[in-house]
Order: sequence, then structure tokens, then C-alpha cells
Amino acid sequence: MSEKRAKKSKLIPTSARQCVWVDAGVISYKICTLNYECERCSLHQALVDGPVLVQPHTPLSPNRAEVEKRRAEFEEFFKKLPASARKCHYMLTGEVSYKLCINGFNCTNCSFQQMIEDSAEAETGWDLPVDDSRSIEGFRLPQGMHHHRGHTWVRVERDGDIRVGLDDFGQWLLGSVQGVRLPDPGETVFEGTPACEIRLDTGRLGLLAPVSGRVIAKNERLLEQPGLVNESPYTNGWLLTVKPFDLPSELVNLLYGERARRWIEQEIGRVREKVNGNGRPGNIHELEKDVTWRENLIDEIAGEFLLAKLKKVA
Repeated sequence: MSEKRAKKSKLIPTSARQCVWVDAGVISYKICTLNYECERCSLHQALVDGPVLVQPHTPLSPNRAEVEKRRAEFEEFFKKLPASARKCHYMLTGEVSYKLCINGFNCTNCSFQQMIEDSAEAETGWDLPVDDSRSIEGFRLPQGMHHHRGHTWVRVERDGDIRVGLDDFGQWLLGSVQGVRLPDPGETVFEGTPACEIRLDTGRLGLLAPVSGRVIAKNERLLEQPGLVNESPYTNGWLLTVKPFDLPSELVNLLYGERARRWIEQEIGRVREKVNGNGRPGNIHELEKDVTWRENLIDEIAGEFLLAKLKKVA
């Protein structure tokens, strides 16, 4: 940190810059960098936008040993991903020119994220505009939803539970869903590990849970109508409802608003690059005229975009 920045930070004691959500007991640690202009804060927006969070805390406690084991497995997989799939969300939005994630997308425990937020320069720095887009090159991105890098989405319900599904771009990447296997209510899912299984013509893969928590409902209709995942990914094609262990901490790891929009734009560019060797603009849906590209690239699609391993059909 520069001497100038250090002096600016000392003007206001850290204890006096504590986020209002810390005072409310919703999150454990967060320093305000926007002079308490909460309407400019992406975390504040994520916590209050959409349905009201009636119960921000739950009495549930995860098995910490199991969480650490599953997390370690994902981090080993994460290290093998190409750089294009590991961009920090600050790089996605242009807040920093180059920064790759080295923490398995675990923003809650990221020292770089806290350094950026603690910086006094952030008070007059780049501000995230409100995202009002609903379609990006034909792919739907509803407002008020949070997105995991494995292309699952989260919507906070009125009682503080969360609904989970596969996003529009993710279902398009995979193609026709032939079957779905979902965990039963009462089972536990862990963020960054397989929560449910999608069956394709070419194989099976596990979609990653965007949060950790206890399953309280599953979409029974998908057992008979798996195609709803493709037809209505944000409505009738939802997958699970989960009671999260720690909702505020879970949301920090997800992409929201402008960051989600920039991320989807870059994901579209990465697909163009893989299919035709360049990222030139053009109607990406034209790829549907050649049905072989998805079959030829399904292993890479699963690994680099869905963060999952494809199990071939015997």
C-alpha cells in the first residue's frame, strides 16, 4: 500500500468504518469503503435486492471436516483449469487489469478482495452500475439472481431459503438434458462440489452446488420431464431448494448484477474462441446449425465452463 493511501486509511479508524451489516449481526466482518453510501454497494444490493430476507441466519451447522475435504477436492480440480476460466471477478469487471483467482473462487476468505475493499481509494473509485439487462446475445439473465462459476444460479426466497437451478447459458452449452438425478430433502450439499447429476446423450456430469446447506425440496417434475431444464431454466426447470448454513457468506462467493453480466459476455467469447478459433462478434446461436461442435467439445465444456468432469456413457 502506498504511503498516501496508508495516510488516508488512518483518517478513519477501522472500527469506525464497520459495515452496517456487521452492526446488524448479519455478517462477521466488512469494512465500508463507500462512506456509508449503501446504495452504491454491491454487497448491500445483493443482500436486500429482491425478496426480503426474513431469516438471514439458520441454526444449521455443516460438518466442517466434510466441507474441508470436498473443498480440497475442488481446489485440486480448479488448479488444472486454464487461465481463461479462473479470472477474478475484479478482472471480469475491469476493476483490475489482470488477476487470476488462486483461491478456488472462495471470495469470503480472499485477502485480495479484502485489500481492495479496505483501500481508501475505493471510496472514489470505479462504481458498479446497476444491471438492468435481461438478455445477453439471446441468453436470459434475470435480475435479482446470483450466479456460480459452474453456471448454477441462486434466488433468495422470502424465508431466507434459496432456490437453485442451471442458468440459461449453461443449459445451452450442454444441449438436450435427457435425465436428472437430485438429492433428497434432508441431504447436505457443499458449495463447489457436485449436488445433482445431469444426464446427456454423451454422458453424465455433476452440477456444482452454488452454496452449502441442507436440501429441503427437489423438483420432482424433472424426473419425468428433464427437458424443463432446457425449456424453463429459471422457472419450471429449477433443481433444488436449500436452507443455507450461512447465507451472507455464501452470497459473497457468487456473481451478481454487473459482474454476472460481464462474466456471461466473456463466457460467450470463450465459446466462440473454442469453436472457430477467434472471438469475433457474430450470432453465437448460428452454432446450432452444426450439431457436432457440442459433441466434439463436451469434455472441455464440462470441465472449463461447468467445472465438472464428464462421465462417459458405457
